[in-house]
Amino acid sequence: MITIDWKERLTKDTADYVENKLPNNDYDFEIIYNAYPERVNGKIPNEVIVFVANALANKIGKKHAQFIPFYKYLWEKKGENGKLAFCIILSKLVAKNPDLYLPILDNAINTASENDLVTLLEKVMLPQLRKNPNRFLPQVYKWTASHKEKIRKRAIDLLIKLMKKDPHLIDDIVQHFLNQWYHPLGDLAKNHITLLKAVAKLNPDTYLNIWRQFDMSRDPQIAELLCNSITFYHPEIDQTVERWTKSGNARLKKTALAAQKLLQKKKSQK
Repeated sequence: MITIDWKERLTKDTADYVENKLPNNDYDFEIIYNAYPERVNGKIPNEVIVFVANALANKIGKKHAQFIPFYKYLWEKKGENGKLAFCIILSKLVAKNPDLYLPILDNAINTASENDLVTLLEKVMLPQLRKNPNRFLPQVYKWTASHKEKIRKRAIDLLIKLMKKDPHLIDDIVQHFLNQWYHPLGDLAKNHITLLKAVAKLNPDTYLNIWRQFDMSRDPQIAELLCNSITFYHPEIDQTVERWTKSGNARLKKTALAAQKLLQKKKSQK
């Protein structure tokens, strides 16, 4: 825990940095905290970086757009501490000007390691989604269709976390994905299944309504998505799967037969 004396010093040194260093394109922000005496595994504690980053965001104030090169430099050149500071600062700024900062965030997302990707989505994007989902969900939907599998996967994980925190968003999020089902999904299919399994757990009624919506479908892809997302037994699901097992379409029938075995197993476990 940072002592009051050190908080005062870090705040003072941050103000000096913003006034005298940053305007001259001096981006070596570690000058603010290097004198801090404690280390964790030889490194400055994360809470110090978080404190300094919050202080930087507050001190920059309305001039924040002038320092975009600084934010990018933090992400690209300042290692772990810079990336953490970038996340904290962006979390404060994205809502002020989404059109300006979302492209910066998107670039970071596309260059992030697995761990940094999780941090960016949870620290920067999740708070924005909770405050203003209509504004920020379209960006997350773009990430769910990224050409990079790790971004797609983590974007889906982010949506699941959002649905857990704000259940009233489940129907809108689900509908976005249902709209894609009439087109070939390819590698995206498994992420749709992951989302469906989460919906089944969070809101079984919504999940059952999806089955009802596609009850008369004979599309093999839709059947595969639904059948591969089964997590519990329900008579209505069983009826639909039974109908599909009688299909003349080999792909549909194969999917249904596998699902039928799973349903019987789930039923016996009830």
